[in-house]
Amino acid sequence: MPEAIAVLHVDDDPDFAEFAASLLERQDDRLTVVRADSASDGQALLAERPVDCVVSDYDMPRLNGIEFLQAIREQYPDLPFILFTGKGSEEIASEAISAGVTDYLQKGSDVERYELLANRVMNAVAQNRAQQRALETTQRYETLFTHTTNAIASVELRNGAPIIQSVNPAFEATFVPPGAEVVGRNLARVITATDAQREQAERITRRAETGDVTTTEVTRQTVDGPRTFQL
Repeated sequence: MPEAIAVLHVDDDPDFAEFAASLLERQDDRLTVVRADSASDGQALLAERPVDCVVSDYDMPRLNGIEFLQAIREQYPDLPFILFTGKGSEEIASEAISAGVTDYLQKGSDVERYELLANRVMNAVAQNRAQQRALETTQRYETLFTHTTNAIASVELRNGAPIIQSVNPAFEATFVPPGAEVVGRNLARVITATDAQREQAERITRRAETGDVTTTEVTRQTVDGPRTFQL
């Protein structure tokens, strides 16, 4: 099922806000709009319930749209924010961009304007969700990389040589003598001690380059001497 999208629409004209919310929700079944008549009411709603995107007018009392955006960015730095305003000028657009607005669109009463707004909202939310999923995946990988008891080295193949980019604590404890630096070195040179071991490591690297992954038993040089591993 498509993911629902909750939109907070902030505008000090309640009649226009109701009209806009109605037209926006008609554009896509995934869209649900909640309304606030002021920036302060919008902030209160954000504290009560999560939303996926904020759509805000510019010309409002107390806090205008830019000031509202700045306040939002302090608490919700990644929340998509679209300035939807009847006051269009290069100065306002430039100020909005500097404040971190996601998108900027002038108001209109035609249906096409709300089709465009709906597309802008959905695109902004889709991009934000993709970024959040990528961040979560990266964080899970970093947690696993750091805390696993398996020795792991991240490498980059350069001219067929596996050059170490980073290693986890388990790798350091197993293969790296105190005070030694291995980043930037050939992995095979770090964990092998004999010509036979190096030749075997090179064969494994060549197979990995072609996507041929096999299980094999190898002997590698650790800080405590030669040790057998299952690869």
